[in-house]
Amino acid sequence: MGVLIGIVGSGGGKDSPSATVTVTATATGADVQAGAASPSATAGPQQEAAPKGGIPGDGTFLVGKDIQAGTYRSEGKNTYGYYWARLSDTTGKGSAIIANGNAQGPAIVKIAAADKAFQTTDCKPWKKIG
Repeated sequence: MGVLIGIVGSGGGKDSPSATVTVTATATGADVQAGAASPSATAGPQQEAAPKGGIPGDGTFLVGKDIQAGTYRSEGKNTYGYYWARLSDTTGKGSAIIANGNAQGPAIVKIAAADKAFQTTDCKPWKKIG
């Protein structure tokens, strides 16, 4: 299995956010033949476990496959904030955003069954509350 690790940071000043680490794993033919599972989402280095029925902090999750429609709450972060978005598709285009927000403290989001995906960045796990 090959692994690519990249670190992205800003200028490094005292008010700079901490570095972000991206890990990409690629299964080789031997791994596939041996039945190695491939990860469906990438996780940050300090990601907390998602509560049962919840959403881990970072990633793009398909509604109906990775997560269920419903109302979710995150405790958020105290510094630098975090981002969330309800998406109508996974093209990455701005027109796919149904609703989004930036928050620092707790946030509540209602994900509809008609939503295609939910994206969350630099956030603590989301707990399903309804």
